[in-house]
Parts: sequence; structure tokens; C-alpha cells
Amino acid sequence: MRIAYLTSRYPFPPIGGDKMRVYYTLRYLLQSHEVTLYTMASKPKLNGHSHHPDLQGLRLKVFPMGKAAYAWNGTTALFSDRPLQTRLYECPDLVQTLDADVRSGAVDLLFAHLIRMAEYARPYSHLPRILDMADSISLHYKRMRKVFWDPQWVGTRIDQNRVLRYEAEAPKWFDRVLLHTREDIDWVRKQSGATNLVQSRMGVDTEEYAFREGPCHPRRIVYCSKLDYLPNIDAAVYFATEVFPLVRRRVPDAEFSVVGFNPPKSVRALAQMPGVEVRANVPDVRPEVTGAAVSVAPIRFGAGIQNKILQALAMGVPVVATPLVAKPFNDGTSSPVLAAATPQEVADQVVDILQRPEFRRQLALQGRKLIETHFKWDQVFAPVDKFLDSITRKENRADTEFCTGVRPV
Repeated sequence: MRIAYLTSRYPFPPIGGDKMRVYYTLRYLLQSHEVTLYTMASKPKLNGHSHHPDLQGLRLKVFPMGKAAYAWNGTTALFSDRPLQTRLYECPDLVQTLDADVRSGAVDLLFAHLIRMAEYARPYSHLPRILDMADSISLHYKRMRKVFWDPQWVGTRIDQNRVLRYEAEAPKWFDRVLLHTREDIDWVRKQSGATNLVQSRMGVDTEEYAFREGPCHPRRIVYCSKLDYLPNIDAAVYFATEVFPLVRRRVPDAEFSVVGFNPPKSVRALAQMPGVEVRANVPDVRPEVTGAAVSVAPIRFGAGIQNKILQALAMGVPVVATPLVAKPFNDGTSSPVLAAATPQEVADQVVDILQRPEFRRQLALQGRKLIETHFKWDQVFAPVDKFLDSITRKENRADTEFCTGVRPV
């Protein structure tokens, strides 16, 4: 099958949850299909860049968009009823190229990543279409307790109602809509009435993030994340200022390490606090995580499955998280992710792990087992596999009927 995969961001290198999702989706699709990637990038990022060597056979169509194009899209979006999430990523060159490819018969299926690319697939109702919605942005907005007064986040307030309306309509244009959690599915179904919503969890590469039982720093706490994203910024500041001092009262030599890409000034400033370090843009975060006794995910607003939790569990590092992000890791009986709502509860759970090495090891084994049972990539893409197989069977049946004039029994 010839698949056109649509994504707004140039996904190489695959750093961060969105890019990682795209990378592993492409790797999965290329096992059995011809895939052309339609994507946008700013010119500096294209500088001699090639796709990852694992993605053999991937056809790449890149449409550079500079700051001026994004600025124009953002400005005109203010006078539209469509979300900034979609208007910001409008690219006429991509529209024209995709339309020419579809009209020439070079595309059998459209696969859009996130609602920001849904509009590109909207006109082609004659083709099978999949939307990897991932999380509900409207649910994410609903949960927001605050928005920093910064130009980067002002659009959030403008976009709330628009996104809610758009998420109620967009699922109707697709045969399948993939969402990471049951909670997101329930929310989108309530808004849209859609019956084509399918759970496809976020996954983790269990070989790249291998289980490790070696020694760790017995007093180190790590928070590893993409640090230019609002919920992650809030989480780092929240833990350092409200939770970590409570930990240090009981474990005076405890250390808190904030690790991630592009930390803003508010996060870098945390390094001035006793026992806190900020490690920015580390090429390989795995040693930083496995060297800690416990990983934290103190996310107070957002949606979906946190990549940072998946990676820590896969490598055998226990996780303490807020109930919001711990919920997807509860299999109905117990969970290796310890949920804690208040600063004191988070501190208590962290201290418990720091002071009980055997308890830490027990959680580590439970976490790896959960990953291998539910979050490997072949399990994540099982719903997609089933849908693509059904399309292939339909096409083969149609070909048989056309050639023989007899419906197969």
C-alpha cells in the first residue's frame, strides 16, 4: 500500500514524544508498505539533514517554512474560526504537491499526525484515512490551571473554544482516530459522538531503553523532560520549590537533577537552590535517568501518556507521579507508578523509595513487566495493523471481482 504520512514537524532526530511517535510509526509502516513523508521544516534544520538510516525506503517531501510564514499564518488565524493549531501549519506548497500526488493515483491511504494536519486529509473522502490524534488538546486546555503571560502561550486562551469545536468535527473525516488513553477517547467521544476512536498507546523501544539493575546514586531524584513545553516547565518548578524542600527535611543529602532540552530561564534558575542541578541538552539522557534512585513526573496539567514515565519504567527506575499522569499505567489491580496528589504526598512517596532499596527494586521489576506487557511498539500498533489488513483484504477482493466477475466465497 502507498501511504502518504503527514506531519507538521521534521521528525529527525526523534527527540520528544511527538517526534518519537512519528519515527516509530514510520518504521512500523515501512515494514510492509511504501511510505512518503510530507513534512515541514525551517530552512536551518534542513541543513544537510537526512532521515534516520533505520528508515530504509522512506520517501521524503519537505516543505520549508520560515518564521515569516508562521508569523503570517498566526496573524491571519486571529480572524478565523479555525484553531491556531491548524492555521499555523498551513503550507500551500504541501497542499498542491499532495493534491497532485492523490490525483495521479500515487496515494492509497492518508495518515495524518495530530489535528494540525487533519485539514490536509479532509478533502479526500474517497481514500482511507487515519488520524493519529494522540491526545485531546481541548482536554489539555480544560485542565490548565494557569497560563504564563508570555507571547508563546497567549494563543492558548484564544484557541480553547476553537479546538473544542474542531475536535468535535475532525474525527468524522477519518476511518480511524487513534488516541493514547481511554480518558482521551471518552472525552472526544462525548464532544463528537464519534464511534471510530481507537486506543493506541504511546510506546517505548525496550531495546534502546534496556532494563538496568546496576548501582545508582541512592539519594538522587531525576526529572527528565522536554523543558520548553509549558506543563513540563511547571512540573520542574513545582517539584523544586514545593516538594523538594519537604524531601530534604527528611533526607538532607537528597539531590534533584532536572534534565532536558531547551530549559527556559525559570528552569535554569532552579540550579541556584541547594541540592538542585539543571543539566541542559544532554546528548543521551539514559545514564542520567538510570543513575537516579527515583524519577518524578509532577505534571499538574496536560493529557495523554508521558514518554518520560515510559522510558524510566523500561530502564528499571521507579516513578512517582501526579494522579493525572499515573492513571494510564494502572492495569486495574496495581501500578508501579506511585501516584501522589499533594506536595507532601509526593515527598512521602519519594522518601519511601530513597530509604527502602528493596522496595525500589520491587517497583523496578514491576515497571519493566508492565512495559513489556502493554507498551511495546508492536502492541501499540496492533489496531493500525488490523485496519490496514482489512483495507488490503477489501482491495484484493475487489480485484478478484473485477478480474473474474464473480464474488469470492
